[in-house]
Amino acid sequence: MSINRLEKVDRQQLKFRDLINLFKDIKLKSFSGNAIVQIDSEPSRMFSFNLGSLAWVSGGIDPLTRWQRNLELANFTLALPTKSVSAPGKILTKSYLLAQKLATIEVLFDLIQICQCTSSQLSYQLIEIDPDQHKLNPNLPVLDLQPLLVTAIESWREWSDAGLAEYFPSRFPTIDRSQALPMLPNIDNLSPILQSIDGNKSLRNLAIDRRQSLLNFTKDILPLLKSGSIDLCLFPQSQLDRIRSKEIPSQTIDRSKLLIACIDDSISICKNLEQFLTEQGYRSYGVQDPLKIMTTLIKHKPNLIFLDLLMPMANGYEICQQIRRTPSLKDIPVVILTAKDGLFDRMRAKVIGANEFLSKPIAHADIQRVLGKYLESS
Repeated sequence: MSINRLEKVDRQQLKFRDLINLFKDIKLKSFSGNAIVQIDSEPSRMFSFNLGSLAWVSGGIDPLTRWQRNLELANFTLALPTKSVSAPGKILTKSYLLAQKLATIEVLFDLIQICQCTSSQLSYQLIEIDPDQHKLNPNLPVLDLQPLLVTAIESWREWSDAGLAEYFPSRFPTIDRSQALPMLPNIDNLSPILQSIDGNKSLRNLAIDRRQSLLNFTKDILPLLKSGSIDLCLFPQSQLDRIRSKEIPSQTIDRSKLLIACIDDSISICKNLEQFLTEQGYRSYGVQDPLKIMTTLIKHKPNLIFLDLLMPMANGYEICQQIRRTPSLKDIPVVILTAKDGLFDRMRAKVIGANEFLSKPIAHADIQRVLGKYLESS
């Protein structure tokens, strides 16, 4: 694989070993930019690099909680009070640096597990950035990703050898309290744990609350996981409740009559977006060929358009202007999708008539908000 100076590079249907090779090449080529990793309907993860070193990792399920959890774990490991952590822009403490390492290992572990234990397809997208034009704060640390990758692989092997491969520690345990719990010898000892499970804390968080290692904590509740008394959900209960509450007013809308267009040269992004829209009951179609964009829009007249900002031989701004100049399309809501998230880009998108501006990787919650605002609002 070769990393050229391209705005966008897509690779699809890969294995985790391909990511390992990607990370090695990133270091070798002193790549600066973002590597966005997507696995089917899973929330995407983004690795940000500066001259081949890891500057930050984001995305996945509840990234803010992930950071807070690992910062707490770092403080506990180093016996430092949380208040000693510097605010952004100040000199970094040891706990901040350790938390960043722990969060990165966690994200890598999750990617390994998903690749090993599911049939999900992995893809990634590279977005290169000129390091001379986007300089990092000199106080922010950069990390060598390779030793963190080795640690993540070793942690996964230990987890798998313990018979826990099918249980995802970043997911959220829930209990069906209407069902009787199985008769276990240590059920009384598990009572405090059961009381703390509310669907809003992941296995990782529950282990920290109990001051146990993740491995030992999960072993303790393994009989309940095996019996099905404890289920692991992809999203926290509070997030699911918010989604359900937003769907209640829209139940009178016949979503099957609404058509949504996804214009993006990335097949994986179109596929994932179309899959999510289909699951929500909408009709959708994707367009990757820039030469067919306007003809398909005029032919199908969708109710909403998701439009990629940067495509080969096409410019999202220019396409949006064409849409606004076309009488049959001029009133259709246009949502710009882009990995660029600057104030200038947002202002320009508004000027040329875009209704929304969503940053990649795109969160399902943001899609829900846009659909509710433009298709289902009263």
